[in-house]
Amino acid sequence: MKMFDIAVVGGAGHIGLPLSVFLQNKGNNVLVIDPNTEYVSLAEKGSPPFVEKSFKPNLKKSLLNGLKFTNNIEKIKSKDYIIVTIGSSSDKKDIKLFDNLMNEVINLSKNNTKIILRSTLSLETFKSLKKNKQIKSKNLKIAYCPERIAEGLAFEELEKIPQIIGADDKDFYIFSKFFEMNGFETLETDIDTAIFIKLFSNAYRYASFTLINEFDNIATSNNVDFDLVLRLATHKYDRLNSIPLPGFVGGPCLIKDTKTFVESYEKDNILLKNLSKTNKEYLENTIRQCEKQFSGKEIIQLGLTFKPNSDDLRSSISLELRKELINNGYDVYSVDPFLDQSQVNFKLFSYEEVKNKTKNILISTNHKNFEKIDFSNKNLITVGKN
Repeated sequence: MKMFDIAVVGGAGHIGLPLSVFLQNKGNNVLVIDPNTEYVSLAEKGSPPFVEKSFKPNLKKSLLNGLKFTNNIEKIKSKDYIIVTIGSSSDKKDIKLFDNLMNEVINLSKNNTKIILRSTLSLETFKSLKKNKQIKSKNLKIAYCPERIAEGLAFEELEKIPQIIGADDKDFYIFSKFFEMNGFETLETDIDTAIFIKLFSNAYRYASFTLINEFDNIATSNNVDFDLVLRLATHKYDRLNSIPLPGFVGGPCLIKDTKTFVESYEKDNILLKNLSKTNKEYLENTIRQCEKQFSGKEIIQLGLTFKPNSDDLRSSISLELRKELINNGYDVYSVDPFLDQSQVNFKLFSYEEVKNKTKNILISTNHKNFEKIDFSNKNLITVGKN
């Protein structure tokens, strides 16, 4: 007998699918509900629709264990637990879309259903949600249980990162039991604090990555080798062990969640404006470095995704860099072994195809595949080391 009967709304995406697979393999009965027919079709065949470590064997195991897929949201009517993995932000359009989705979820839910919200929420979004009168009339239980996994490490981190549970005091036991029976360590708090934790965590990470870029910008403007600074400053000096390395800061979460944090709590946006200014300057410094170090107007750009060893282009600064280089008159040969041609509207090359086009090599996203390439006799620039 399965432990829990669960629907995961938005369950074919980067947050929802690893969680759905994980829960199915823990002995639950999981139904993935998602309108993304491309992702669903791939997942049903045991083919991961995006890059995740150990994804394929876990996905295939979950299918053998009974993981199901549908695009029909009305199927939630029979489920005891509904996990919503489609997030929101402080953007009014996002808030409206999330409100509409949650009104539909609440309307279709049977009495006494437990609803777990998994993705980013703003305070305004949750306050709007709580106004739905059916929550009380149907005795629905709602918890905010933010995901905190890193994209690409989902299965490893689902096993080890404690699950924060934001819920009313009377409902803690219900949600704690759900997560603990699935192998999670749980940390209990109220919903407002859980929302703050999620937004603070990503805002802090964005700020810390940006701060190191600001130091890099200052070093560049003063003709100081910042790579050397970091190498010497951190050598056998434990107090600086946790310093991140400079590099582009992008992706679907950090910038969006920082904006949501600022607009939920700070209002004047000074923090966000300063962070954005620093990262824009870091990109501009990269272009200036190309102009200074490269001869000619041809560049082989290695890596386009927002982070190494990923196929995710969302809010990728490497992709933005490509556009800016072209605007500055460069011919850019783009190479990214993690991407398929269908993901972009320009020509992708293999390194072998273009390696003799120019000696100018720019590694903007440092995939592991590039470690095997011999760059001797090349004019190489690496953006950050991340």
